[in-house]
Amino acid sequence: MKIYTSHKQITIPVDLSLTQLLHNSTTPPLLPSHLITTDSLTNRSLTLHELRTIAGRLANGLSQTFKPRDQSRWAVVLPNSCDYVEIVHAILWTGGVVCPINYAIVPNEIAHGLTVTRPNFAIVYGGRISAFEEAITIAEERLRAQGVQWTPPKIISVIERCPKSYPHIPDDFASFKDTLKIPQYLDTRQRLATIHLSSGTTGAPKGVELTHYNFVSNVLQLEAHDSAQFHRGSSIIAYTPFSHIANTTIPFFFSPYMGIHHHAMPAYNLEAFAQLVDSVKPTIFQGVSSVVLSLANTDITERYDFSKAEKIDCGGPPLKKDAFNRLMSKAPWRINQVYGMTEGAGYIAYQRKHDVQPDTVVGPLLPNIEAALRTNAGKDDAPEGQPGELWLRGPNITHGYAFNPEANRSAFPIQGWYNTGDVCTITSTGVVSVVGRTKELIKYKDFQVSPLELEAHLNSHRLVGEGAVGSVWDEDLLTELPTATAIDSVIDLFLSSRLRVA
Repeated sequence: MKIYTSHKQITIPVDLSLTQLLHNSTTPPLLPSHLITTDSLTNRSLTLHELRTIAGRLANGLSQTFKPRDQSRWAVVLPNSCDYVEIVHAILWTGGVVCPINYAIVPNEIAHGLTVTRPNFAIVYGGRISAFEEAITIAEERLRAQGVQWTPPKIISVIERCPKSYPHIPDDFASFKDTLKIPQYLDTRQRLATIHLSSGTTGAPKGVELTHYNFVSNVLQLEAHDSAQFHRGSSIIAYTPFSHIANTTIPFFFSPYMGIHHHAMPAYNLEAFAQLVDSVKPTIFQGVSSVVLSLANTDITERYDFSKAEKIDCGGPPLKKDAFNRLMSKAPWRINQVYGMTEGAGYIAYQRKHDVQPDTVVGPLLPNIEAALRTNAGKDDAPEGQPGELWLRGPNITHGYAFNPEANRSAFPIQGWYNTGDVCTITSTGVVSVVGRTKELIKYKDFQVSPLELEAHLNSHRLVGEGAVGSVWDEDLLTELPTATAIDSVIDLFLSSRLRVA
């Protein structure tokens, strides 16, 4: 097998946990007073010292109150906020596993997250307790049908109290003044930190098991790759849900280590976002396609102060030339190409600050990542310079999916190698370009949509005899759109329609 490697190799300790990483920082060390997180939900702020202290006290409270066994699974269902950051670190501090689930989705989708992760505890935004309880009922039925015995999680409410007498953060844990002792692990390579939902190569979302070692590796990989674009004056308005891997590694782990400030925005709205930009003066922007197009096509940057912008991290296809030129005229930012995935604990390839490269190129592999390009259903190497299906191996790559041996067999054709399903090219120096995907998933904006799920909905309609779902590319929205073709079973009428995904 021909293996491509990064231009740089680094040493990554196997005994460094994420709780220990929280108590370390890059050189020179950050001051305890360094601001790490602010939010629009509770109008709170967290310095590095406050994060370490509050997370440690909450970890002590959770440990003493619930006596969780080691590696207990904790669902976290709440909006982007300072509380979210504290809770994630508190759970990890207790030896637990964080299972993030988007708080804004419907009960049926929350239920899928529960069946995949099977949490023992759940920390839930008070305003979503009823939806979460409904999701538990659905999840219990689904797991019973699979022959799985699951005890529903103990619920803790957070931020908003709910009418029911669930323990509440922070009120019911305020009496714990001492921080929990920082745990020591000899080897963190098998110690789970999170189970993130991801569709992987195909099908419905699965639970990606990510270890402390995976995340610590990705933090140190990013720092070694190009620390210049992550200076301690960097700031980001984080509107992508913290439950998504694209907004996990950097705000929770890389940010306290490097000194990057995140302002947590619980729900996106263009006008509210621009007002925050005017106040926070972010240097880094999250490049969600729809948001980038809004920045290019509206006067929002003229009405608010975007003057501190340095870059927009983009992981999708390049803009059309006219849209690109409009965007570049709006603020002093540059487009920075990024490639990552849940199975890589976030990031795989990253354009460096001073790289000059075509729009279609992502950038170099991060340190310590190995890649292969395979063809003929994985049997052969792709010819030199030609595209192939990207397989990955490295310290940040997951070892598999939770409770899903079949998915593991499919995603890991050779032990240790993850098949991304993406078709890429790689230069001899490890620079990656993404040219397509073999996976069946439809990439709608930043969401992965399963055509099989849409077909199930389509075919359940009484007037549809048989339907199929594929995708078309929308140049204006810069995204794939699910497209359905159906045959009416009654009049044999051929129908074709686009399915808009909410």
